Amino acid sequence: MLNINEQRLLSDLKELSEIGKTSAGGVNRPALSELDVETRNWFKTKATEAGLTIDQDGAGNLTATLPANNPDAKVLLAGSHLDSVPNGGRFDGPVGVLSALESLRTIKESDLDLPVHLRCISFTDEEGSWSSLIGSRAFIGEITAQDLTQVRGGVAAFDEALARIDCTRETVLQAKCDPSDYVGFVEVHIEQGTRLEQQQLNIGVVDEIVGIQWYWLKFLGEAAHSGTMPMADRKDANWGASLFVQRAKDIVKNDFFPGVLNCGQAQFKPGAFNIVPAEVELALELRHGSKEKLDQMEQIILDVAKSSAAEFELDLEVKPVSKVPPAPMSEHVISNIEKAASGLGLSNTRLMSFAGHDTQSLSAIMPASMFFVPSVNGISHNPKEFTHEEDVVNAGNVMLNSLINLAQNIT
Repeated sequence: MLNINEQRLLSDLKELSEIGKTSAGGVNRPALSELDVETRNWFKTKATEAGLTIDQDGAGNLTATLPANNPDAKVLLAGSHLDSVPNGGRFDGPVGVLSALESLRTIKESDLDLPVHLRCISFTDEEGSWSSLIGSRAFIGEITAQDLTQVRGGVAAFDEALARIDCTRETVLQAKCDPSDYVGFVEVHIEQGTRLEQQQLNIGVVDEIVGIQWYWLKFLGEAAHSGTMPMADRKDANWGASLFVQRAKDIVKNDFFPGVLNCGQAQFKPGAFNIVPAEVELALELRHGSKEKLDQMEQIILDVAKSSAAEFELDLEVKPVSKVPPAPMSEHVISNIEKAASGLGLSNTRLMSFAGHDTQSLSAIMPASMFFVPSVNGISHNPKEFTHEEDVVNAGNVMLNSLINLAQNIT
């Protein structure tokens, strides 16, 4: 088995972590920010120094390519993202990009002749500073002009941010790749959970990425004086919303394992100490790896919202936001990752990913899968996010040998 230059990988990760470093030890590099631009320039420099070919598409996705001897060869793609959530951790995303970059450098230095072009990619805005998975969705041609008018922060600010990397909304819409050029995609990521750590396993190979459905639920009651309106006569919108959250939580826990539900935001109106809430708007998120189960969960949970509202004589408005379907992974890619991990003597298992990743976009147009390395205590999107050096090195070595396996076993 071929091995990466582990000190070079760890040094790159340490060096990259200085860009946007926070006082708590994390990083703050939101997509298309000035710090993101600095990160992009850093990546270009590293790839150029390695003798790789640098390109940027209309969505700002950056690639570094190690060409095959045959100019007409297909492309085997690997990577992740370099942007971060605000005040996030230094491993989420960069471990994937740097493992792919180091794999290409190692293969180049070994003079290994493979029948594919190898390409490392860093996708734009995986974390959703503007809109989730912009880069990978543009790459597969899934993003629309309307999507780009509904970005977080507003269109004017988005246009200004895109200009920092010489892109526009129009170029984003033109970033679609030709799927016939590609034979597959591999991503490595920190787990952002505790399953590998608890089972003392080195590698988790992802066989499915959950689907996600988002809604705004608005419970509508009647404002009243909080002191003088008798409790029995109130139409308290919060009572309906609170009852819904408890009922929905129990249903998902008991009937839809391992699916999950989250209500991560609530807005009260009028929003005063002494006024009975007339309106509560609640953010609802549902996740499951089975489309059938996710659809069943949606129907039952929305029915629970209606019945919870009715119990307190409230009205209910349901506003769908967006849906991401579950993404099954390629068995061919999975088996080659497992072969690499086992060949390196690393314990491994198959896992479902409960977080969204660029791989779910790529899986729609080419064979794709990803694998995880452990996260200490499962902490992520937090400056305390941490993955041990040996696990970072394992990420690089499994990526390297997965790419070699896949290149030598093109389907």
